[in-house]
Amino acid sequence: MAKPLTAVTIANLRPKPKDSPKRYEVSDGGCQGLRVVVFPSGKRSFITRFRFRGLQRKLTLGPCLIEHNGEGEPDTSPEIDTPLSLAAARELATKAQRQAKSGTDPTEGKRKRKEEQRAAEADTLRAVCEEYLRREGPRMRTVGQRRADLELFYPALGRLPIDQIRRGSFVRALDHVADTRGVVRADRALSALKTVLGWYAQRTDYVSVLGRGGRRTSTRERARTRTLSDDELRRVELTAERDKGPFGPFVRFVLRTATRRSEAAGLRRRSELSDDGTTWTIPASRCKSKRDTVIPLSKAAQRIIAAQPVLGGGDHVFSVDGSRPLGGFAERKAAFDAACGVTGWTIHDLRRTARTLLSRCGVRPDIAERILGHSVGGHLGAVYDQHRYVEEMREGVEALAQMVERVVRPPKAKVADMAAERGKRRRP
Repeated sequence: MAKPLTAVTIANLRPKPKDSPKRYEVSDGGCQGLRVVVFPSGKRSFITRFRFRGLQRKLTLGPCLIEHNGEGEPDTSPEIDTPLSLAAARELATKAQRQAKSGTDPTEGKRKRKEEQRAAEADTLRAVCEEYLRREGPRMRTVGQRRADLELFYPALGRLPIDQIRRGSFVRALDHVADTRGVVRADRALSALKTVLGWYAQRTDYVSVLGRGGRRTSTRERARTRTLSDDELRRVELTAERDKGPFGPFVRFVLRTATRRSEAAGLRRRSELSDDGTTWTIPASRCKSKRDTVIPLSKAAQRIIAAQPVLGGGDHVFSVDGSRPLGGFAERKAAFDAACGVTGWTIHDLRRTARTLLSRCGVRPDIAERILGHSVGGHLGAVYDQHRYVEEMREGVEALAQMVERVVRPPKAKVADMAAERGKRRRP
């Protein structure tokens, strides 16, 4: 017959040698069914074994609380799944034995508590956002940005059940985003949050506490009009030419194609470029218009692509390893800004600058808009006008590339450089 356990006996229990990495059980002769399980890691836990309706069953009570000189005895009634002293474990084991004999399964209460806990955890704001991203993310063009916007709410509200978060809590979280990230970022985070709450409301009985409105800036305040001046464009271009990494060529490519950041960053050689490399088809999954978009490439853009190394057999043109598109734009651009001395601009401002240059070099507005991938002519125009304007767009991107070159290296500057070079050669 097993001897009654003591606190000292439990404290001295050790795992089996490494050549036998199995847990083992030690019975308590002082309480029916109570045992201590010793794991290979050295952890110890109380369990009780009992019979219920003729079947052998087990109930895990909780981890062992190592007592020292009688300390560690809880002041309250013991609870399952909390650190337990020997006396507390005996009390819970005895209670479980009585329940089993009276026809009640002692494990049922624990199972219900776990189900309630899982249900509560499944309905936290963070869990709902992650489920939304998992289910809807594959259909999003900017899932990375949506995830970043939703993660702004995790520190303050992520662990709270979504139906317990009141409007005021969301407002305070948005105030913090506006104070630390700016009002435009707060608007975007609010839009992402409303989308998730609406998605969750359609699947459950939840009623969103965020109604219409709530935008912190007007449409006029939100619209950017920033374009690079000729001097800024010159400094950005010359710095990009000296950049040996993927970011400099990427900046030059965006300027010559007037594309969006994600569109250009995801460029693939084999699946998106034509056989002769003169045309680029941006897949619908990466286009804001949700349709495949054909972009003719100027000779300058083609040279930028050709100059990029093929890394690790990957297909991505702008990449650090070839297997994934270029990322880390915030850090890369901060270093680039420090090098060129131009601040206060975004990658998307290059697209607006390119559109302005297209007008400066006389490209028709409808062709310029098509180069940017915008719809032209409305629904009827798209139905009746089936001409793709590829050649007209090709002339437009060539004109854009030449205009960039004239801005960066004005003809007068070229003449002055040539004269200075001739002067150096004539010196004795």
